[in-house]
Amino acid sequence: MKKHKLLTVSGFLISIFLLYFSLKDIKFYEIIEILKKADLKLILIPTVFIFASATLSAFKWSRVCGNNVRIKDTFVALIIGLFVNNVLPARIGEIVKGYVLSKKTGISFTFGLSTVLIDRFFDLAGLLLIVFIFFPKQSLPAKVSQSLFILVIVLIVCMLTMIIMSRKKFASIVTNMLYKIKKPFLLKLAQRFIEIGENIRRINSPLNIIFYIAVSFLQWLCMSAALYFVTLTLGVSVKFTYIPFICALLNMGLTIPSSPGYIGVYQFLLVYILSIFSVPKHEGFAVSILFHASWYIPYNILGFIFLLKENLRIKDMQELDEKSI
Repeated sequence: MKKHKLLTVSGFLISIFLLYFSLKDIKFYEIIEILKKADLKLILIPTVFIFASATLSAFKWSRVCGNNVRIKDTFVALIIGLFVNNVLPARIGEIVKGYVLSKKTGISFTFGLSTVLIDRFFDLAGLLLIVFIFFPKQSLPAKVSQSLFILVIVLIVCMLTMIIMSRKKFASIVTNMLYKIKKPFLLKLAQRFIEIGENIRRINSPLNIIFYIAVSFLQWLCMSAALYFVTLTLGVSVKFTYIPFICALLNMGLTIPSSPGYIGVYQFLLVYILSIFSVPKHEGFAVSILFHASWYIPYNILGFIFLLKENLRIKDMQELDEKSI
């Protein structure tokens, strides 16, 4: 509980701090003027692309799961997980996704959660592919370049870890060591290790990996299209070739602790990244508000409906972190 409270308080403080810097030196009437000029004919198009992205994500996750898991099941679990991340602190949405999938399909919670972790690896790989393909010719701030370098290192470490964990002999040695200690926590960890290793061995052919990364690439391209139509809606001038790069950096940066729904962090990141491409601060803030709302509102509405339909309670979601590892 102390850990959760610390994460929650720090997340809210970071959100408030970054929201302040996002709005610093912006005149309120400037944002209102941009929003007034919005082309209402285009305003729903970003949400269409956002749901196309979510559908591709659910499709990829269903293929990672195997066992005849349907895209319908992964889509429901995905949306509920996103909803939980938007309304509850401590970012437990990923755990919730595995829990909901296990309830809908009958697979074990451990197996479901292991597929979530593997799916997130492919999400990161797709984002990095977007970055490299759409990398702008202009020079970037040193902090951005350093962050990208760190993310490449993280991806390489993840790939090496996946390769090591897919080796049955290595997995057996580690799990036997954990089982001998006979501690409940380590027994759960051993089971998780087995499940992840089995999943990786099942999908680790080169063609499968290329397929998952390609789907992830298309998924993030859809999100990029959504962001592009937000800029068109508000009349903000940004080259389309920059948009996927901006979208990728934004989503990579959302690992920063924040309040539920990434409020504050989302605005700060998008305002800062757009400023690299000469977008004025007040225009960047308006874009961040509309783009954020384009997924935040529909995800929450649909997530709440799915939560009721699946007979799940918010209280149950809050207790999941203790069941994970």
